[in-house]
Amino acid sequence: MSGEGEPERGSEPLKKLALRGLVWAMSDVPIRTAAKMMHLEGVSSVVVVEGGKPIGILTDSDLREVVAEGVDVGLSIGEYLRGKPDRLPGLVTVEINEGIHEALSRMLEHRIKHTLVTEEGKVRGVVTIGDLAYRLGPFHIYYVIRLRRARSLGEVKDIVAEFKDEIIKSALIASKRGGMTRSTAFFESISQVVDAALMAVANMKGGIPEGAVYAASGSWGRKEQFVLTDRDTLAVYEEGSARVGELRSWVESLEDSMDEVGFPQCQHGYTARKLLFGRQELLGLIDSWASDPQRFAVELSIIADSRAVLGDSRILEVVKDALTKRLHRNRLFVAQSLMYKPPLSPLGIPKSFDFKSKAAAPLEYPVRGLAVTNSITATPTSERIEQLGKRKVISTELSRELLQSYEIIMGFKMASQLLTQGTVETSALTPVEIGMIKQAMRTVKLFHSHIERSFV
Repeated sequence: MSGEGEPERGSEPLKKLALRGLVWAMSDVPIRTAAKMMHLEGVSSVVVVEGGKPIGILTDSDLREVVAEGVDVGLSIGEYLRGKPDRLPGLVTVEINEGIHEALSRMLEHRIKHTLVTEEGKVRGVVTIGDLAYRLGPFHIYYVIRLRRARSLGEVKDIVAEFKDEIIKSALIASKRGGMTRSTAFFESISQVVDAALMAVANMKGGIPEGAVYAASGSWGRKEQFVLTDRDTLAVYEEGSARVGELRSWVESLEDSMDEVGFPQCQHGYTARKLLFGRQELLGLIDSWASDPQRFAVELSIIADSRAVLGDSRILEVVKDALTKRLHRNRLFVAQSLMYKPPLSPLGIPKSFDFKSKAAAPLEYPVRGLAVTNSITATPTSERIEQLGKRKVISTELSRELLQSYEIIMGFKMASQLLTQGTVETSALTPVEIGMIKQAMRTVKLFHSHIERSFV
């Protein structure tokens, strides 16, 4: 997502940017040697040093020119740079305290893609035009790229902490503009970063053992995670193909590491530490749970909200297909999903209420209940609503109104989590905001009535 809701990042100083490490070579080094150095280091440029000072940058574009024009690769890089007719009279640098926009404008002015970042005259690193584009583009891409490059848990932890701060800044900016819009896209961005953090940690652990799947559940599984307060996870393995002891050890290590990097486990303990199943074992449990869906609503909901993040996603697909078949048109599971009611009465909405349980849950839970009992395996609430409309489970008009209400509810849910720990005080809302919430709650109440008449 870009635009509304995002922090103003162009004015940030370059020191906020993850600078590339300096790879340098003396000016008398042959082009061939410099090219090998760039290949081994995995970089697109080498800083050329002469007399203890940088005199230029040899880039991958220069190497393409060398090949295309048949330049002798035994020529020193210093001679090559000095022989370029279009070479700039001086090395373009940017100070580390200068803004990102200033650095970008200077690079565009001189038509260069790499430049040195200095601090009081001393070189601190290199920045590329791609680095700036990542930072000025959709805010989550910047963090996804950094997480993919991370090499230690400490690095992942620092990135996650910085990302949490940016989420809050982004949401605060949006709330000052009159509420969060496009919350679905915002959640999608957050999920991509959290998924990338998990993958980074998993790669450090050697990757998930073969014949298993690791899944996110709860709000993370539905792609509705906001401030990374907790995580719900589970793991399923294919009996006979996965080494259970190895998988259990891997899961324990992964869960410990996710705690360490700043994404704590669910306070009720619903993580893969205890939710680790063989596929056949889990299918048997689902069959048992489905016989009493009101008693085992939590367990069934965890499976329904599961989204594969690592490993063999087909294992989870089989499990979720079995879940929807076993709960097909199950009235008790749908009835259980109506346990939370919207805070709307003839007198309007209360003066104070918990937004998660009184506004978000009354929409999310019955959407999930109706989706699962109508063979929909998607996890995001917005996608479930769309599928319910397309399959004529609910009318196209109700589907459209629910999607609009979902955007409103999620926006205010984020604002309430951010500013009041989840509680909404109507006295702090504007008349327009109160009107938006009332309209959304009327739609949710209409949805409940429709479910009660048609499915319970």
